[in-house]
Amino acid sequence: MKTMKKLFAIFLVLGLFMGLSVPASAANAQYGPTKEFLKVMDREDHSYNYMGIDESDNERVNVVFSGDYMDEIEVEIYFDVELDSVSMRSWYVISFDEADLNDVLLLVNKLNSDYKYVTFVVDLEDYSVDAKIDCPLRDDANAGEIAYDALYYIVTVVDEAYPELEGYAV
Repeated sequence: MKTMKKLFAIFLVLGLFMGLSVPASAANAQYGPTKEFLKVMDREDHSYNYMGIDESDNERVNVVFSGDYMDEIEVEIYFDVELDSVSMRSWYVISFDEADLNDVLLLVNKLNSDYKYVTFVVDLEDYSVDAKIDCPLRDDANAGEIAYDALYYIVTVVDEAYPELEGYAV
């Protein structure tokens, strides 16, 4: 009988460890569009970090991709509480010296005319270039595919634009 209890305790502990090591899944999400998006991410076998609902009631997901020109392209995804939009931000595509501000502004304006939908923004507080995309959604099964397409697009554009920005990176 003692052996049975020990065996049960070992399986219980192993089960706990296994449960803690399971990555986030669509089941963790609260909002319909987020659930659908995470289903697509799971289906495509992309890793992500589900970050929960923030102080603005946006549901957040963080992803990191490797590109052809950038080793790491990080994107924060914000699903709106109203279930009608998703916003994606790639913070700190580059950081640059204040002395290069005018040149970086000209380059960002050029990039914004070269690329549709993704907007490059200069942050004057920390002298960085960020990228963003906003997309309307419906709370239905298509929301996941639409958000995934937007994610693919921002990652592709940031990676393609990086060689032009790289000369100003510090």
